[in-house]
Amino acid sequence: MNKIIGLRIDVDTKRGYKNGVVPLLDLLKKYNINATFFIVAGYESPFKTFPRLFNERGFSRRLFRLKGGLCYKIFSQGSLTFGQIIRLIKDEGHEIGLHGYHHFDWQIHLNGWSKIRINCELSRAVESFKQYTGSHPCSFAAPGWVTNENVFFAEEKFHFNYCSDTRGVYPFYPFIDNLIVKTIQIPVTLPTLDELISLGNVKQLIEINVKSCDVYCAHAEFDGMKYIGIFESFLEKHLRNGYRFVTLSEIKKYVSDVPSTRVVYKTIPGRTNVIACQRMEKG
Repeated sequence: MNKIIGLRIDVDTKRGYKNGVVPLLDLLKKYNINATFFIVAGYESPFKTFPRLFNERGFSRRLFRLKGGLCYKIFSQGSLTFGQIIRLIKDEGHEIGLHGYHHFDWQIHLNGWSKIRINCELSRAVESFKQYTGSHPCSFAAPGWVTNENVFFAEEKFHFNYCSDTRGVYPFYPFIDNLIVKTIQIPVTLPTLDELISLGNVKQLIEINVKSCDVYCAHAEFDGMKYIGIFESFLEKHLRNGYRFVTLSEIKKYVSDVPSTRVVYKTIPGRTNVIACQRMEKG
């Protein structure tokens, strides 16, 4: 049996691009690992995240726990400049997927958007991605795992090879209103470092038990900066135990008999907003 772990790296902000990506690229090169980088394709005003302080119960406590790390995500100012960083990611042989256009705008306002607005937002993100990378995105990951039924069906129109909008246990096709969405979901299966920081147990990342085809999501603003040592220990431990870290496209190649599964919307430990999760059927 192939012992593999999917490695996804989200880059949400200008600070993440400037200070987190290059250290991560150096780390991955050191261990000969390829990952899937999900990039935000548009400028994000830092002020758009402030409604979360009032609308998400517990967000202020999470902000305090994350301290400087989350401030990097909130107060990164200026338009995102991809150019050189994108070329570095491509030159190192990593996969690049799309992580939306306005990260915080999507997280906060998605559920109030019409189908037309969702299609426009995805179209704008795809076109911006093509401008910076020269190619159509192979995949899409909803910012903050915030999504809904309209997004799942809208994604089909863009012919992504897969999407990673959800948290769950194994790859699946969303089953909605007796319809099966045609784009496979490759969910993140392991807790993220920023969630563990919020819960006050950073070192738990190293202690997590993994299984083949699990997916871990790193963030340039955390795993690539202040906590890069913890992230490296996580990589080292599982490499010693015989696992390989691979792109999410490779995870898709290894799965078979993919089920259709319903999606539920809930909060999970360490995260304050409601996110999309694979429903685990009882029995």
